[in-house]
Parts: sequence; C-alpha cells; structure tokens
Amino acid sequence: MSNHTTTAAGHAAPHDHVHLPPPSYWPIFTALAAGLLLTGVLLWLWEASMGVTLIVFGAFLAITGLMGWSQALIKENEELPDILEDDRWMKMGLKLFLVSEAAIFGAFFAHHYYSRFDLPQWPPVGAPHLDTTLPAIATLILMSSSVTMELGHHALKHGDRARARLWTLLTIILGVIFLGFQGHEYGVLMAYDKFTLASGMFGSHFFAMTGFHGAHVATGLIMLMIVGLRLRLGHYTPERHFSFAAASWYWHFVDVIWIFLFFTIYLF
Repeated sequence: MSNHTTTAAGHAAPHDHVHLPPPSYWPIFTALAAGLLLTGVLLWLWEASMGVTLIVFGAFLAITGLMGWSQALIKENEELPDILEDDRWMKMGLKLFLVSEAAIFGAFFAHHYYSRFDLPQWPPVGAPHLDTTLPAIATLILMSSSVTMELGHHALKHGDRARARLWTLLTIILGVIFLGFQGHEYGVLMAYDKFTLASGMFGSHFFAMTGFHGAHVATGLIMLMIVGLRLRLGHYTPERHFSFAAASWYWHFVDVIWIFLFFTIYLF
C-alpha cells in the first residue's frame, strides 16, 4: 500500500515503500540463553553444584538461538529480498558491535596492566612459568586462518563458491586446532602446575582473558559453520553476501585481539 502526503500546492507526493521484516523472538531467546550461560560460568567459579549444568544447558540454548536466528534471517531474505539491498546499516551495526567487544577486551587489558605495574613483582611469586613455544605455534595457526578466511572472501567476491567453501572449511579446521592447543595448555597447567583460575591474581587474569578470547573463537567457528552451510546451499552471490563478510570481519577481529593477548600474557 502506498502512502501519500499533500504538498502546499495540493498535490499528493508518494513516499517510497518501506518493507519491515516480521518481529522475531530469536534475538531475545539468544540473549537470555547467553545470560544463562554466563550465570552458569559464575556459579562454576563459585563452585556451586548447578554451575556445570547451567553452562551446558545455556550453551545448548545459545547455539539453538543462533541457528534459529540465522534461519529466520535467511527466510526473511528470501521473502523480502529488497530489504537487504542496501546493507550499509548492517555494516554500521556490525562495526558498533565490534567496537563494544573491543571495549570489553580493553577493560581486561586495562585491569591487567594496572595490576601488573602496581605489584612489585610480575608474575607474582609462585606463579608457573608459561611456555611460549606452543602458544607461538597456536598464534601462527590462528594468523594463518585469517589468511584463509580472506582468500575465501576473495573467491566468493569473484563468483568461485567452490573455492570459497574450501577456504572456509580450512579456516574452521585451523580454528579448531587453535582451540585444541589452548585446551592442551590448560590441561598441562592444571595437572602439573596446579594452576587454575583460583591461583591468585595471575591465574584469574590468565584464564579470564584467554578463556574469554577462546569463547569468541568458538563463537566465530559457529558463524563460519553457518556461512559454510549457506555457501553449500548457494545462498550467496558475489554482490550479496553480507553474513559471510560479517563472519570474516569478526574472525579477523578475534585474530587481532589474540596478537595483543599473546604479547601481553606470554612475552611482555
């Protein structure tokens, strides 16, 4: 239905059509699930009996929410393709989201450096020596995944969806390997050095900062799996592939944050 307004001359001036997507409960569902997950993490840190249960349940609901939200967006794109013709507002939203994520990591870094320079010795007495060999290898792996992600994006922009799927799959594999390195390091520190989140300020800084980053890597992997599936289903074109570009930006952001973490935690 067209809307009209009357001008001073008495003529009707038509307005452009405005198409709005239908309301969705998936964003609220996903936000509540993420809150439940974080509540579980807090309870686990306080050694409450329900902590692990809430973590597992919250993670399951959060993944379900992300999948449902993605499906709803895909359906909206198919039914109202013109609402996404101009994706400038989505790019701006993504930029603001990444800025907010950078602010959270910035708070971690600020607290870390404030504590470090406030104490007479760092790492504190009794803190284990952190090996830099495996983390350095993990860093190279994660940086390589940024290259493969960019190659996949480049292939998609040139219409080569098969090569884009290949590079995306390789990016996912490299991300999983990175998390495997991090999990191995956690296991060694906990088993042999008895180094945990409760091991003083250094322990809380190490596990909170690297663990928070690891959660972002896991989130990025879920995003890459979703766009990989959409690549296989032929949802993207060289001109229209915002969600793929968004996943690429997010992955590069996670990689850049890790560089700062690596130098802060392991080298500086």
